[in-house]
Amino acid sequence: MQNSSKKAFYTHEKTLNTEGDEMSSKRILRLASCAAVITILLTLGMAQAATTIKVCECKVCGCQYLGIQQAIDVAHPGDTVLVRSGTYHENVDVNKPIILSGYDWRNQGLPLVDAGGSGSAITVSADGATVEGMRSTNSGHEVGDAGIKVVSSNNSIINNVAEKNNWAGIEFVSNNNIIENNVVKENGWAGISSNASPNSTVSGNRVSGNSASYNFYGIYLLNAADNVVQGNKLFNNTKMDAFDSGENQWDDEASGNYYGSFDCIDKDNDSICDSVYNISGGLSADRYPLIS
Repeated sequence: MQNSSKKAFYTHEKTLNTEGDEMSSKRILRLASCAAVITILLTLGMAQAATTIKVCECKVCGCQYLGIQQAIDVAHPGDTVLVRSGTYHENVDVNKPIILSGYDWRNQGLPLVDAGGSGSAITVSADGATVEGMRSTNSGHEVGDAGIKVVSSNNSIINNVAEKNNWAGIEFVSNNNIIENNVVKENGWAGISSNASPNSTVSGNRVSGNSASYNFYGIYLLNAADNVVQGNKLFNNTKMDAFDSGENQWDDEASGNYYGSFDCIDKDNDSICDSVYNISGGLSADRYPLIS
């Protein structure tokens, strides 16, 4: 009788332990599911929270801010700062991963950032930013001053105009950026420049589809390697169209760049010059220079 009671007690205790383990497992699963749902909701909420902040010269015209930097200062990562036509006298620092986008309002032209002869008009200091549709001018005379200066990585600089800057139109001293479809003209030193310090190397950038004219240098690369420079039009530059002290890729193995100073012969009419264009300054060469 006593043994039967003990056996019944142990059986009951084992059943309780099993039920307790099952309840604990279910509770853990419920908590994990709740945590996953909360994470998804937070992610969706952050994605949906991205907003557009409008800038223009007239606050009563439906814009929130009169200055570009004012808008950037209140922006959050992922936001768009949308700038309307006008002239903005400031030195802009894109210090967050946002989109700085200019647009032509009523055919008044793209917005212009005027640095007033000091520093860079637009500096990109945050990784993962985009600058598009902006004009920049009148940057300073110091080495490194530019209409758009990129000192961070993984940025996109596209469809901008950098003109009449005292040093460079666009300068990048960092890695893995895209510099594409910009117009750089009448800049004192170079249209597009990479002017890194001697103890560093700029690499992994793509410079394509740009037009560089009436600068001292069209494209000037110093202490740069393993960058791709392709599909650009370089012409009417005072000193030379292209300079490269390192080893960079000036074609995509099918087509290169157009050089206005190059006496191109195309006997087979394939739009590719019959001879290689050697880039001044180092060992780089464009194997497939374009006829136009």
